[in-house]
Amino acid sequence: MQQFYHSNSKTNVHIREQIQLDKNIPSGELALKYNISSNTVNKWRNRNETNDYSSTPKNIAYSLSDIESALVVGIRRSTWFSLDEVYETLLEQNRSISRSSVYRCFVKNGINVVPVVEKEKAKKFKAYEPGYLHIDVTYMPKFNKEGSYLYVAIDRATRVMYYRIFECKTAVASETFFEECLDFFPFKISIILTDNGLEFTNRLINSKKGKRCTKPSLFDVKCTENEIDHRCTLPCTPKTNGMVERVNGIIKNNTILKHQYDNKTTLINNLKDFLVFYNLYRRHGSLRKELNVKTPFQAIEKWYQLKPELFKTNPVDFKNNILLLKTDLINLPQQPYET
Repeated sequence: MQQFYHSNSKTNVHIREQIQLDKNIPSGELALKYNISSNTVNKWRNRNETNDYSSTPKNIAYSLSDIESALVVGIRRSTWFSLDEVYETLLEQNRSISRSSVYRCFVKNGINVVPVVEKEKAKKFKAYEPGYLHIDVTYMPKFNKEGSYLYVAIDRATRVMYYRIFECKTAVASETFFEECLDFFPFKISIILTDNGLEFTNRLINSKKGKRCTKPSLFDVKCTENEIDHRCTLPCTPKTNGMVERVNGIIKNNTILKHQYDNKTTLINNLKDFLVFYNLYRRHGSLRKELNVKTPFQAIEKWYQLKPELFKTNPVDFKNNILLLKTDLINLPQQPYET
């Protein structure tokens, strides 16, 4: 039978048999004779066989506990989220979890391939071209007992994202953020989806007589001026705008929940770094498979090839604009961090 040796092995079965037979010869002499070390000679003298031991570990130590494994299986089977989405969900519970351990759990439980039925369900979600923005506002940590807000915008088709910190959540701040989105995104914006917050719309304001407000908000005015369809979610249904809700969690998991900040400037710089990383390098599992892209920037390049008429900036200039983002996304004084 053919003998298979370890890739770094310097002995074969015949040499090992001779080492075991020549018990009266000093180890040093045999080491010189066969051009091996004395430790190797002693190793084969102390064994009763001449075959290599298997290098396969007897027990594979997975980093996921039984509870975490059950959680991975439950999330995957109930939602059929991508690997990255399930992984990021678990990061909120355990920062030491690795992406590869989640994938091994997928394979072990036979859920690494999405069933055809679930794929068909996913196709029912209406696909849009670049230009459909989801916008939301989330809270940031307090510094010196003063809070701030993070305005976030993400494009549905490419997953390109932009955000900025504001000291207050007002209609004026929303108007300013709207104008910055027009400058940042390389394509024409056609639709914007927000919740019904007063910073975005007046549609739910009632007068003393019980009549709904008909005066458009500053945000609505800007949308009308730029021929953009401003859509609002149904009241008390944040899941309708779930894409931006989800990305809010991704931002926090990679910034404020991962690091401690001595001042607001450090927080802003870290947010800027993650914004660059997210748009240019972070893999996104929920991008449309037929595009064959992994990152938001690759999606921009692909859509630019398919429909250049949608764009006002080419991908090269857009990438340069991202890389040249100033670290001071907002001019705020340094203040001590408060939990």
